[in-house]
Amino acid sequence: MKFSLFVVLIFFVFSSCKQNSEGETQTQQNQNQNQKSGKKNDFKEFKSKGFQLVFSYPESYELREDSLAGNTPVVNVYKKDNPDTPPYGIHEDFRNSYISFLPEGFGVDGPGGARRSLEDYGNPLPLTFEIDEKRSQVFLLENGEPWGYHLQFNTPPASWTKYGGIFIRYRINDFKAQCYSENNEKLSMEECDPLAGDSVKYSGELVESTKNEIDKILESLWFSHENYERKEISDLIKIRIPKPRDKVESPLKIQGEARGNWLFEATAPVELVDENFKSVSKSYIKASDSEWMTEDFVNIEGTLDFEKPNTTTGFLIFKKANASGKPELDRTIRIPVKF
Repeated sequence: MKFSLFVVLIFFVFSSCKQNSEGETQTQQNQNQNQKSGKKNDFKEFKSKGFQLVFSYPESYELREDSLAGNTPVVNVYKKDNPDTPPYGIHEDFRNSYISFLPEGFGVDGPGGARRSLEDYGNPLPLTFEIDEKRSQVFLLENGEPWGYHLQFNTPPASWTKYGGIFIRYRINDFKAQCYSENNEKLSMEECDPLAGDSVKYSGELVESTKNEIDKILESLWFSHENYERKEISDLIKIRIPKPRDKVESPLKIQGEARGNWLFEATAPVELVDENFKSVSKSYIKASDSEWMTEDFVNIEGTLDFEKPNTTTGFLIFKKANASGKPELDRTIRIPVKF
């Protein structure tokens, strides 16, 4: 009898441990799945069918669909503690941190101060779609740090006009504007006349946390379209060589696999940039399998010849071939490398 009771007790203990173990495993699997899918408990997802926008934003931000002067539509995602209330356009207080999605544009001149094209400056934004880097601009503080961007498309999303764009503003503390004459003499802002050759320089402290928050929102941003199920990037392309943070030398050999629809005419673009996102070399990966017109994975390969840049790190950027130019069909993956 005692032996029987002992066996029963052992059975219950074992069952309880097993259930706990299975529960812990399932929780860990759910956490892993959430990590893999990029889902976080403190992020909300926004979908705008009217303007095809899909992105995630943190709890410390709010979302507002509104209109600006002239009944121009705008979608704002903005820091809850901004001193000003939305809607936000382009000319706002520097203590505000936000993104303005402007599907029909906004017919005003851009902000003053130093600016450069993203083609000239390099594009550090973690975007998954293509933009027109010649027309897109970065706005700079006197120390060279960016405080904002105006992004424009090569081909806008289907529901946007050709004037549509995205305006991005990071928070700046202790902001100051100073006007200078052509002879580099300081002028008051009342005396300032850019048409006469005067220039304005902005200074202040970039609030790094708002930059990181805004960049995280941009990283999640994509444009939806009908009958489209967005897959994880790892289910579209897998690079075996080089591996992340590998040291690379010229000629750089690339090997991996991609789904056939990543390619167009058996090729897709690849670019090597330095840590400032200045282009070092551009080329194409190509399918090494003859049967590449498939939705299955095919082997890919490529070679990049380049001169070693002055920076010690950079990125290898793979872009989905997109003959249409539509951002809805763009996908991008960046792999960090060392030189």
